[in-house]
Amino acid sequence: MRFAKSFMVAASCALALSVGVFAGEKEDVLIDKVVAAYGGDALLKLKTLRINDRYKGFRFGQSTTPDEVDLAHYNAQVTIDFETRRKALKWVRGSQPYISLQHQIFDGTGGYYIDHTAQTLAENGGISYASADRRISLMLDTVLARMVTGERDKAVYQGEEDYRGDLHEKISFQADGYPELTLYIDGETGRISKMQRAHWVAGQYFNYQFSAYQQQDGIIYAGSTYVTRGGQPFEVVTARSVTFNPEVGAAFALPGGYGDEKPSLDFSEMTVKKLADGVYLAGRNWGFSIFVDAGDYFIAAGGYAGLKDRFEAMNAFAGTDKPLKYQVVSHHHIDHIGGMKEAAELGAVFVTVADHAASIRESAGTAISDDRFILVDGFGSIAGGKLKVMDFPSGHTSHMLVSYFPDAKIAFTADTFFSRQAAGAPSGYDGLNRLKKLFADHDLDARNFAAAHSGRVLTSADLDAALGNIPADAVCPADWNFCRE
Repeated sequence: MRFAKSFMVAASCALALSVGVFAGEKEDVLIDKVVAAYGGDALLKLKTLRINDRYKGFRFGQSTTPDEVDLAHYNAQVTIDFETRRKALKWVRGSQPYISLQHQIFDGTGGYYIDHTAQTLAENGGISYASADRRISLMLDTVLARMVTGERDKAVYQGEEDYRGDLHEKISFQADGYPELTLYIDGETGRISKMQRAHWVAGQYFNYQFSAYQQQDGIIYAGSTYVTRGGQPFEVVTARSVTFNPEVGAAFALPGGYGDEKPSLDFSEMTVKKLADGVYLAGRNWGFSIFVDAGDYFIAAGGYAGLKDRFEAMNAFAGTDKPLKYQVVSHHHIDHIGGMKEAAELGAVFVTVADHAASIRESAGTAISDDRFILVDGFGSIAGGKLKVMDFPSGHTSHMLVSYFPDAKIAFTADTFFSRQAAGAPSGYDGLNRLKKLFADHDLDARNFAAAHSGRVLTSADLDAALGNIPADAVCPADWNFCRE
């Protein structure tokens, strides 16, 4: 049984640990030490919080080319109401005039997504208290200090470790909706020096490193945060302002006069669809693959992690037991090559471009001989013409292989053209004009379009409708002052 010891202060924590404590008491002692370091009652009685962060993101694994790391610019405002468990995010990616916006609210009972460019408002069941802010608030150590106080019964003491030359004590916990978080607590100050959480790639971690501590209204917070992912630079805060106990009513007000956003499809469960004779689309969440029966074997495109699960689900659905011979790798982004180890284990030959072979080998984590690569230079025809692939370079990636299956007149565009709306065509963008021209230049009659991020298949009519609905550039709403800083 755990006994809360909120009356303890930092001085008594050291004494308690030196004489030994019962199971569960170490967690309480360490949490009390953190509370004392971050302001004691001022932290515990904190009702609302607003964070304005400007930060840069290093797009390691998501860059335009595999041999360079792109830099992205972000402005974020997160408003938290601890008492009613409400949270709001206003988020800007890019630099004027080329920006994109995201506005999400969780009002304590439900989530909302607000599109200020399209002037639409939609309820979104995927937005929760934990996810509403894209977990940006995890970059503030004060939020972590507040979170761990509410998870005493779940917290686990993880021992001591030397971190950057100083003794630290570690404690892990998992709040509702969050991954497990491990805090590194400075043994002398009680401040959080680092937070670690697992990456979806096994054996890799996000590490949040805190520094430049400041005090405001009796509460401590780190003025700077540096995040690494898998040991590589990921994000760094360049400017931060924090407001404790602000008035937050306006942050949770929904805009009036906005239309309804079209309902979205739910892909939380594994689904398999037959698109044409011998052609299947399988996947869940944000990862889908197309599988085409070529007689004695299958051809696949779409390389998200979970490839084996999708392949087995497709074989079961189709009532077949054929091997996977060819795996088309659309591009080098870390999510789209997450299933390369599985493809290698399935014995597939990789269809890719020369610049992406090294990324595939690295992601697979195993030796792959040269004879298991088919390298495409611009345009290629595979399996006696059952598959045609075209290189479609763009600002998204320097090489993007688009797959086309002539017998079914179906294209797989990876993440170039897709929609998760239940009906209607998605909004377009200028790059889709070049996609349409790509098919015309090769005299290919693409009538349907599958993609890696959706189980919905679009049509050529949807493509034309999207091209006729290219929205204007995003503009910051008038009250988003932080957006123009």
